[in-house]
Amino acid sequence: MKNIKIIFLTLITLTVVISCVKDDVENNSKGDYVVGFKNSQSSYIYTDNDVDPVQVFEPIDLVGGSNGTTSDTDISIPFSIDVTSTAILGTDYTINATGGSVTLEAGSSFVKLPFTINPSVLPGNVPKTIIINLGQPSTAGAVVADDKKTITVTIAKCASDLEGTYALEVTREDNGVVYNFPNEVITQLALGVYETSSTGPYDDLTNDGAPRNGFIFKDVCQSIAIDEQYLGDYYSNLVEGDEDAGSVTLDPATGEVVSITMNYSIRGFSSGVTRRYFTAVYTKL
Repeated sequence: MKNIKIIFLTLITLTVVISCVKDDVENNSKGDYVVGFKNSQSSYIYTDNDVDPVQVFEPIDLVGGSNGTTSDTDISIPFSIDVTSTAILGTDYTINATGGSVTLEAGSSFVKLPFTINPSVLPGNVPKTIIINLGQPSTAGAVVADDKKTITVTIAKCASDLEGTYALEVTREDNGVVYNFPNEVITQLALGVYETSSTGPYDDLTNDGAPRNGFIFKDVCQSIAIDEQYLGDYYSNLVEGDEDAGSVTLDPATGEVVSITMNYSIRGFSSGVTRRYFTAVYTKL
């Protein structure tokens, strides 16, 4: 069942028959202060009309504090660009932080890692990646969360037109149960950014006060990205795309959307199941 609503999750533990609290940070790091990227992946999509440099930010959070408090001293967090990145530093993007580190100031719960993307030089329909790794903070007692050390930022110039109505078939992978939604609506929120109208078996989350029934996903040159997010933007269950979160199938003759396949999980259930995996196939009507 769905988890409890997101209300003062920090320091609150509730136990009820059909709900449970958000999972703790999944890492083995120990220290007075644990930091890490808010997201493990992110993407920024542009068109041929985007010619000016764009500044963006990726937050680094204080995900665990001593006795639930922020640090009373600055935490210096080093970072480096992974050699497997395909985007070219200084051409496709620049990092707007000096000395290869950012500072989480005393009393703060997050710091932004700023960088500038140059859309005008990006090739069409060829996504590039910026992979950033966090190093060991120099501040005593501070560590980086094991599962939040790295972020993969995808930058691309490509068209996207997925808004519309679909026949949706969702399969829960652990038991084979199939859920059908014959009139699933996908709504465009921004260029390459969309919202579905259901999540897994749930199309009724708003009945309990959630702002949406679906989840947010991105179309990166016909590859799907689903960033970690709360179920319905309301419950403490976390929705997240698989490493291969899916793809878009286009009609080779017309270029129109034929179908979309998405692979994602929902985690945090009172039954003790860590994750439930779903495969969703959207067929354009």
